[in-house]
Amino acid sequence: MLTIILSVCVLCLVWLTLKGWRRARSSEHKLPPAMDGELPIIGHMHFFVYYVTNIYKFMKILSDECTKKGGVMIAKFGSELYYCITDPQNTLTAANACLTRHYAYNFGEVWQGNSLLLCSGETWKNRRKLLNPAFSLPVIHGFLDVFNSQAKKLLDELEPFVGKGTFDHSSYLLKTSSETLCIGTFGINPKEAAKFTEKYEKALSELINLILNKFLRFWLQNALIYKLFGLKKKEDELVKTLHSMSEKVLQEKLQARKNKPVGTQSNGYRPFLDLILDLSKNGALTYKQIREETDSILFTGTESTSNQLTYILLLLGAHPDVQDKLYEEVVDILGADKDVEKDDLNKLVYTNAVIMESLRVLPTVPIMLRSVDQDVKLKNYTMRAGSQCIIFPLVPFIGATNGTESDHFRPERWLNSDSKTQQEFAGFGLGKRACLGRTYAIVMMKVVLAHFIRRYRVQADMSQLKLSVDLLMKPTSGYEIKIERRT
Repeated sequence: MLTIILSVCVLCLVWLTLKGWRRARSSEHKLPPAMDGELPIIGHMHFFVYYVTNIYKFMKILSDECTKKGGVMIAKFGSELYYCITDPQNTLTAANACLTRHYAYNFGEVWQGNSLLLCSGETWKNRRKLLNPAFSLPVIHGFLDVFNSQAKKLLDELEPFVGKGTFDHSSYLLKTSSETLCIGTFGINPKEAAKFTEKYEKALSELINLILNKFLRFWLQNALIYKLFGLKKKEDELVKTLHSMSEKVLQEKLQARKNKPVGTQSNGYRPFLDLILDLSKNGALTYKQIREETDSILFTGTESTSNQLTYILLLLGAHPDVQDKLYEEVVDILGADKDVEKDDLNKLVYTNAVIMESLRVLPTVPIMLRSVDQDVKLKNYTMRAGSQCIIFPLVPFIGATNGTESDHFRPERWLNSDSKTQQEFAGFGLGKRACLGRTYAIVMMKVVLAHFIRRYRVQADMSQLKLSVDLLMKPTSGYEIKIERRT
């Protein structure tokens, strides 16, 4: 049996090495500088294998070297040609021209199907057009009551930690983010949302780890090996759990719609689920497609927002001067205990700058992987059709060793409307495939920060912060905070 497994592994390696060989050699377009350390046949694959347990470090090495080489370089994994891009103008060009997701995302199809997150081409264009209204500003304004009430609930849950030393705040933010999404976006009642999110997050975390391991360890991509290790059975069970939960949400919503005429909700807004179920009723989306988009929103709307809030509180705790300015603005606009209303959102200018700057220096999504399905002209090079590209829209991370001004956490850079930083910003993705839920995320984070900063002063030491990357960039250690009550 071991001999069979080893033989299959060797065949998989040969296949990966030969894949794309003809395409890689067929173009006459000049190549950018290559990443250092290329070996015959396998190219830079040895780096990937060496850093398979620390993808964050590998991504950091790639982005740093790419920046040093002028913002564009190539790396070869087997004969698969990858363009690495950090130059801001070229990242936008690549993001707009390359709308097809990298094949690594295909491993998520067993769970996400052909959702907006994974689909490409005309399917993506049509789906995006249909779903845009569900995340319009008026709809998001309708969620403000939920955002405010959930933010205040979060503060009460953090109260036992006042003056008690460091604690892990990320789990509380994840719970808040998940429950807020379920209550506001799907219309689930608060008690059910709490039960739902706990079970969902556990299954989601396990499935993401499984999918990531399958992509990083090429031998697991063989169906026989995957099954022999018992991973196929585990994957099926986790997918079944996640699908059963999104199915439960849909069925409960359908039943509620039967019992109550469709129309504006009593609290003034219509949840996302009502809006997309209308598309099903009108024949624009099938029930299966509605379920896929429900799975997509459940995933993208929970961890990404809570993760960024985790970073923001860390940054505020490590930069008391920024924290003081944020507090002064919030109190000046909202007073001591006023909820955030829609007219307040645009007034919270420095609060917005803090959010944008946190996304710049500690982005939850630090890279984008795309397939290059046609020749794409950059400033000085042309990416070859049939290759892949790794887009690093946000290079400077806190803890970088360059010591440049761009490494510093400085929200003031966002207060100048002509700032070059704003022109190059890509905290919610770049180009046509930028994040659909950007407005939702920013508004929710503004509300949470406004409530938090009025009640608590936060302290943090980021010197021991360590990061990892699975589908998102996450803190793995050194991310605890202290809180004190403001007098």
